[in-house]
Parts: sequence; C-alpha cells; structure tokens
Amino acid sequence: MRKYLGIVSILILIATYLILQALVGKQIGHLWVLIIVTGYLASAIASWYSKSGFWRKASATILIVLPLGYLVIIALFIFGMSDF
Repeated sequence: MRKYLGIVSILILIATYLILQALVGKQIGHLWVLIIVTGYLASAIASWYSKSGFWRKASATILIVLPLGYLVIIALFIFGMSDF
C-alpha cells in the first residue's frame, strides 16, 4: 500500500484541480481556499508516508514547486506593478 502513496499524492492534486475547475462560475465564497488547503495537505501526507522511490520524489518535487511557483508569480506581479 505504501508503495502507491506517491501516485495517490499526485492523483489527489489532480482531483483537487478538477474539483476547482468544476466550481468555476459558482458562488462558493472562500470555500476554494479550504479545498486547496485540504487537497494540498492530503497530498503532502500521502507523499510523506509513501515508500522511497521515484513516485515519492516526483510528488515531493511537485509539492515543493507549486507554492514556490505561486510565490514567484506574485513577486513578479508586485515587481511589475511597481514604478521601477
């Protein structure tokens, strides 16, 4: 079972994305934040408990790159909006 948790981690992220895409245009308020946090934490827990191997490294890399990419995009936006 632990052998497949790396794949499950990636599938949780994909499912979270698909759920959010299904809710586009609907009035859900701040529920999207809860969906993202729940999906990310579930994926991180699945990755943490998975057996060492390719899928654990792949899921851990994705879990690291996603927030870093988000922060880089926000920083570039702030830098672009400044009069520099």
